[in-house]
Amino acid sequence: MGDEYEPYHWQVGDPAGYGDDVGVPDYPYMGYLNNGDDEEEERPHKSTVSPGNKLSKQAFKLQDEGRYGEAMDLINQALNISPNNPRYLNVKAIILDNSGRFEEALVYYDRSLSIRDKSVVRGNKAQCLYRLAKWKNYHETNYKEQLDIINDALATLPDDIDRDLYLHLKGNILEDFGMPIQAKKCHLLASGLLDEIDSIEEKEKILKNPNETFINIAGTKFYKNLLPFKDGVILDLIKEPENEHDHDAIRVEINGETVGYVANSSGTLIDQVKSATEIKNKFDDKTRAKYLFPFLDYMVIAKLI
Repeated sequence: MGDEYEPYHWQVGDPAGYGDDVGVPDYPYMGYLNNGDDEEEERPHKSTVSPGNKLSKQAFKLQDEGRYGEAMDLINQALNISPNNPRYLNVKAIILDNSGRFEEALVYYDRSLSIRDKSVVRGNKAQCLYRLAKWKNYHETNYKEQLDIINDALATLPDDIDRDLYLHLKGNILEDFGMPIQAKKCHLLASGLLDEIDSIEEKEKILKNPNETFINIAGTKFYKNLLPFKDGVILDLIKEPENEHDHDAIRVEINGETVGYVANSSGTLIDQVKSATEIKNKFDDKTRAKYLFPFLDYMVIAKLI
């Protein structure tokens, strides 16, 4: 019958990954919807394959070979026979997905899931969202949209599927979006470094103190990196109004030796620290700073004293 969902069991000769045990392995492979019932008892196998199932199986095999146009013709024929078959809808989504037509594919993943909520299809949808977010991150600059997409992917992803690639992509998007602390946490979470996340959050608490003025020492790699920065070391701050690169420049010295400059550009600042421009008129020749800690692998945090 046209719209009746017909359970299907994998048979010898079917394309690889056409059955119950399909997960969502590494990109670009997509999983095929199983028979859907997950019953413990075994059903008797059908001796014949319906026309729709045969077309769907052939379409799945063709898309696996990269023959997307032919695959699309066949799966459309299958859907003409059974428009609401979740397996056929999943296969059409896979063909669109692997053709790079991600947003169209999502429509068919959603239709399949609305009829029959299966883990393998949710995994396929999550992977499609991942690929869409990655494509947009490479080609576009709407980072808010990209963040929404990768968050949707993470929310859709089944619990038994590895999330590392998704979290790393989210970290990259957050970095581009100007959220370096959240980005670092995402990368650490993907790598399982939970202790380092705790360390960052402890430092964040310190940086939220409204009674302190915090700065970042930039350019340390041009001097001696972190070598001069011992716990609690006192830093001398010297204005350089004649600096040809930045009239607001403030040089940082330890015992008369230059170790860097107070950060004054967007790439070296975070919300919790003040720029050289912001503090240049707020201190006199007696104002100094105290080194606190390194932060996010590229910052050297100090506070005015």
